[in-house]
Amino acid sequence: MIIFGAGVVGEATLHACRAKGIEVECFVDDRIKGSLLGVPIKKTSEIKKGAFYLTSPNILDMIGPVWGMGGSWKSCSEVLKDFDISGIDFLSINGNNESSKYTTEHVKYLIRTVLHHHDDYLNPEKLSIQNVDLIVTERCSMKCKDCANLMQYYENPENADLNEMVQTIDSLCEKADEVYEVRVIGGEPFMNKDVHLIVEKLTSKENISKVSIFTNATIVPRDPQWEALSHPKVRFFITDYDELSRNLQKLLPALEERKIPYVSEKANGWTDSAALDRHGRTQEENASIFASCCAKNLATLHDGFLYRCPFSANADKLKAIPDYFEDRIVVRTATRDEIRSFLRDKTSIQACDHCNGRSYDAPVIQPAIQTKKPLTYFKYGSKSLAN
Repeated sequence: MIIFGAGVVGEATLHACRAKGIEVECFVDDRIKGSLLGVPIKKTSEIKKGAFYLTSPNILDMIGPVWGMGGSWKSCSEVLKDFDISGIDFLSINGNNESSKYTTEHVKYLIRTVLHHHDDYLNPEKLSIQNVDLIVTERCSMKCKDCANLMQYYENPENADLNEMVQTIDSLCEKADEVYEVRVIGGEPFMNKDVHLIVEKLTSKENISKVSIFTNATIVPRDPQWEALSHPKVRFFITDYDELSRNLQKLLPALEERKIPYVSEKANGWTDSAALDRHGRTQEENASIFASCCAKNLATLHDGFLYRCPFSANADKLKAIPDYFEDRIVVRTATRDEIRSFLRDKTSIQACDHCNGRSYDAPVIQPAIQTKKPLTYFKYGSKSLAN
């Protein structure tokens, strides 16, 4: 067997194969080099044919390359669904060939995520949504000039309207069999003082499995917020920006005291994908940009609309792109089939022509360089530049 993906789930798959006496020839991964636990990591261009275990939650991103390599595939669930990883120390090499230390609990979470998404793919009649980025605010406590979510362009950032957000969540959950994970993002989510009420609404939904809060550790939740944030469905993902994450050492003990699961990682892996320029690509070129994008499966809710990625959502709100109505759907009026088709069948969106692209192998840049004022950009529908 060949394991497609040398990340943490691929590593777990190798352990499971060895325990079950299944020989692994190699990993295949275009982002990670070298070897992992004595098994070579090869590029897709080096593989001519083989039988693959797929280890990414975005299974469609792997099936296409497998067919291109003349191979056959199985879900890694075949070996992982009954495999106990307790007691295993994971090397967990990331795309920058740096090692990340993950807790056993977090590795189990990642494995459950992959197995869940594979099961959903094999049951296409269901409307099961992998994850949804929920933008609760455009306000941020930092101003990173290369923010891929375009917060650096907002002159007058706003919090999401609580009533509209509640109605949108209700409508989405009425139509979906399951939303595996809602990722609460901004900006910085805790710039919205009602974020705990939004989390409370999300955790109350039986068909929402996980609620993940993405924060830069500049703000520690207020005492009245902790009850909602301590729900078993909630986990924190913290990006550590060193001295910019000024309250990290206050936030971590607060989470540990309340036994709230969290992952804290240094900022890395940023790419030059924040520019707002129209490239004039052909439809085929945009489809290629979309196919290689690491964010195309980050369905995003913003102001009652569902988008395919945060770039599309924020560029639309900023009027930094033309009014591409086909790039979004209104959640409250869309049918179940329309939502399924929007999330599964699109091969590109018009917003891709305004993005540099976010491919997995794009060169990395220095993260979190700050700007003192909002960046300027051309606003469609206006002949002037935002100041």
